[in-house]
Amino acid sequence: MGFKQKVFKVGLFVMIVAILPGLPPYPTFPFKSFSVTPPRPLEDILAPNQLLNNAEHLLEHQLASPDTILVRGNMTYVTVYGGKILELTNDEQIRVVAKFGKECRSHYDDRECGRVLGMAFDSQGNNLIVIEAYSGIWQVQIKTGEKKQLISLDTVIEGGKVSRKPKFPNALAVARNGDIYWSDFSSDFLFEDAMIAMLMNPSGRLVHYSRATGKSKVLIDEVYGANGIVLNADESFVLVGETGGQLIYRYYLKGSKSGTYDIFADGLPGSVDNLMADENGIWVGIVIAADPNNPSALALLAPFPILRKFCVRMLTFIELPFEFVYQKTGNQLALHASHFIGNLLSAKALFPKRSTVLRLDWEGNIVAALHGDDGTASLVAHATQNGEYLLLGSPATSWIGRVRLNEETLKTVGSKVRLGSAKKPSPKPVIVDKSKQKVDGEL
Repeated sequence: MGFKQKVFKVGLFVMIVAILPGLPPYPTFPFKSFSVTPPRPLEDILAPNQLLNNAEHLLEHQLASPDTILVRGNMTYVTVYGGKILELTNDEQIRVVAKFGKECRSHYDDRECGRVLGMAFDSQGNNLIVIEAYSGIWQVQIKTGEKKQLISLDTVIEGGKVSRKPKFPNALAVARNGDIYWSDFSSDFLFEDAMIAMLMNPSGRLVHYSRATGKSKVLIDEVYGANGIVLNADESFVLVGETGGQLIYRYYLKGSKSGTYDIFADGLPGSVDNLMADENGIWVGIVIAADPNNPSALALLAPFPILRKFCVRMLTFIELPFEFVYQKTGNQLALHASHFIGNLLSAKALFPKRSTVLRLDWEGNIVAALHGDDGTASLVAHATQNGEYLLLGSPATSWIGRVRLNEETLKTVGSKVRLGSAKKPSPKPVIVDKSKQKVDGEL
């Protein structure tokens, strides 16, 4: 068989699988061509450096997938695998603030043992407002751990192109009046199938939840992987990161542009994850690097709906029998296989090795870029400044990363802290929960 014949047969197979009617999945929006703005060259402000190299690994092997990190005074709060929110206290103890779901049996049973993604301090009390990927948005009292559900995944969110239930709640920000702005990453697949979700046409949303009425409404629809959320200081606009589009949208809440949105920053060097704001600007976690020499595979596939539809159907067909066996028998090997097939981290060996955190001002300008190439900071989803240090979270690590910001970066980000002025880390070990296990680092 000649080469042309082989190519023809492969193409015919792809076309048949892609165009046959009535086969799953059943997308919110039909497959059609769209485009992603190419990433900017790694030059000038984005030029490679080693500012994330030699990152310390705090609590190494004592936690997994620290997705979101918040700092308030001497307390640090972190969401980790296993549906837990941890409080790292001043006396080097770790307290479990709250637990969602059952106890985990392994690293692939998120849907059973919970997966907390987004988290923000509440403006209406001593609470954390958190997003649990499989159940919705909750209010958690920090001292007692008491939980109150605010938004269920069974709630139809009105507005947008199509009113529908949330599928993959991801990140949030809390306004001064208690209202919540949150992102629904995709309307087609759950958290564990993020890779398949990103092959669909964009169906993510930026949503506003009124604390007074208990109602949500869509502000922006068809976001290509709606992710990190922040409000600016006067709450005149809210930002939402778009993972697949490698950009950040700005939705105006006040002024002459109220009710409209535009692009705050685009052509970013990779997939945007969490956003963390302060009065001077925003830290942006770039979870999967991209540049002109290493373009995003998702961006390359965006203009080809037939090919994306084929990939989605093939992955779905492969996953279905394992999911069926798990649902009928509870077999853990079947659950493991189902979790692996659709999971974005299953492809992490193919991702570029560069780690990147960006600093943007409130005009959308990139004012600093921190890169790493030694692997000590990996797939950075979250960056939180704590004095002269930057704390790094990632869904792919078993530690919290920490790098010391140099004098130039501190000056650029408008920090009043200078080298040598922050409290140096104590040599004492951290004690984790009740296990009394010791680790080398601390916060």
